[in-house]
Amino acid sequence: MAPQTELTGHIYFPDGAKVQIKEAGGSYTDLGALNSAITLTLNWEDNVVNTSNAGILLRQIRNMTVDGSFTLINLDPDVWPKLGGGIFETVTTAGTTVTDANITDQVIATFTAGTVNELRPIITADSTVLKFSAAPVITSVSASTSGTLTANDDYTIVVAPQFTSGYGIVFNTAGTATVGAAETITIDFGDNDPVASTTLYAGTSTKELSAYAMKFTHTDDAGLDREVELFSVDPNSGGLQLNFKGANEDGTEEMPISFTGKLDTSLTDGRQLIKITVDNGAA
Repeated sequence: MAPQTELTGHIYFPDGAKVQIKEAGGSYTDLGALNSAITLTLNWEDNVVNTSNAGILLRQIRNMTVDGSFTLINLDPDVWPKLGGGIFETVTTAGTTVTDANITDQVIATFTAGTVNELRPIITADSTVLKFSAAPVITSVSASTSGTLTANDDYTIVVAPQFTSGYGIVFNTAGTATVGAAETITIDFGDNDPVASTTLYAGTSTKELSAYAMKFTHTDDAGLDREVELFSVDPNSGGLQLNFKGANEDGTEEMPISFTGKLDTSLTDGRQLIKITVDNGAA
């Protein structure tokens, strides 16, 4: 069968897109990784003049909008509140240094050389585990028989996000001190700074939303872009879902997002809702 058309210059394989958001007076910020398609649907209301004896005379559209949605998995607390249209208050609390005297020495009774052991600095006052903001400061590591151990020789500190503190310790088999598995290890922590925390607040009897702009960009291997920009966007009620998946589920934690693009009447008439740009490529 012969082909019925030869127009194939704008066929695209699915490849996702970068989603950016811009608050009033700001610049665009990349929201990061998604795990869903991005949907953008152009809508309007119809005003149809339909006569009883002469058919439809006129058809007018009004209230043009764009309904959009995607699922965010980059749950950066500094980024996703931008999607709230001003409903969130963000408070960042710096970590206050916890001194050596206020951290209980950690005792490791048994271990396996060459494997990662949890670093567990307990804050003595409240028995919580300090989460290090940077590589931990350690005053000394000592073994019950071998004595003081040397960093990067007898042991190595490693990043270990599976542990509450964020770090682990590996005892080497070929260090200066031959540490036996039956020895008790004592870790004396120095002064350490915990990670800063970000707290988000929301809730008021009434609130006027602050519209933001959004941009969706796909760039192919040749550097050509397809881009959609919405000039004035509001979050939808129910469009910011704060969910926790069960341990029996696959994938990652995710946040389904939905929103509505509306007219920005400060712009030129006919260009108030959406801009769609497609690079043409080489002639």
